[in-house]
Amino acid sequence: MNASPNIIEVSVQNFQTEVVEKSQQIPVFLEFYADGAEPSEQLAPILNKLATEFSEKIILARVDVQQNQQIVQQLAVRTLPTIKVIFQGQMAQDLEGPQEEDTLREMIEQLTMSSVERIREQIKVYLAQGHRAEAIELLQQVISEEPHNHALQTELSDLLIMENRIDEAKLILASLPTDAEGISKPQNRVAFIELANELPPLAELLTAREANEDDLQLQYDTAVRLIADDQIEAALEGLLVMLKKDKSFDDELARKTMIKVFELLGKGDAMATAYRRKMFTFLH
Repeated sequence: MNASPNIIEVSVQNFQTEVVEKSQQIPVFLEFYADGAEPSEQLAPILNKLATEFSEKIILARVDVQQNQQIVQQLAVRTLPTIKVIFQGQMAQDLEGPQEEDTLREMIEQLTMSSVERIREQIKVYLAQGHRAEAIELLQQVISEEPHNHALQTELSDLLIMENRIDEAKLILASLPTDAEGISKPQNRVAFIELANELPPLAELLTAREANEDDLQLQYDTAVRLIADDQIEAALEGLLVMLKKDKSFDDELARKTMIKVFELLGKGDAMATAYRRKMFTFLH
């Protein structure tokens, strides 16, 4: 008996309803197996684990090849194990032979990525290549087709801020609900930039900080300037110095600022993960 409700046994009788129809909404992973076949038995626990982990995102449909020769022939299954991924009624992937868990996990994440997540991934590529204007153009085009997608509008406003088009970004932010997905990211960025505009130039702050490392307000001011200048790692290093010297300074200002920086970097960012660990070490 399967432990997860999204793991099912498939036959000719239920193929249409359980595979073809359900694949219109969710990817269906067809696992062709045979009881007692070593390759099948090696892959089965990996697929079961992933199906349980991604229970809201995929269906694992198991096909016993010994009992379902008609399906085997129709889908041209030639070896065991074989995985055929059906999505929106079409063959999305066709994998033969043993598969690594990491490979399957990455494939599931790509297949089940939301439209917002896909666009964010494309934006990351543009930004990594230094093509911020192209990223803005992409977002504007998608938003014209999805004008009520608040998550994309917060992404656009953040990029506009990075391009110093702050007034445009503020107009977008003012039109959004206060709880719009990701809104804290551009809000924090604007706050850092506006705060930095009231401070001395970065070069002056860096010189002053070097002469007086124990001045925590100076450490903070320099970090703010660095954030506004998009020198995030250098800013985080300075905030860590503040934590090390006095984590309670100005109502835990260093910790609160680091959390805002992590929001700027975004969920899953490697730098945010690394510095979150460092922050935890200093706090505890």
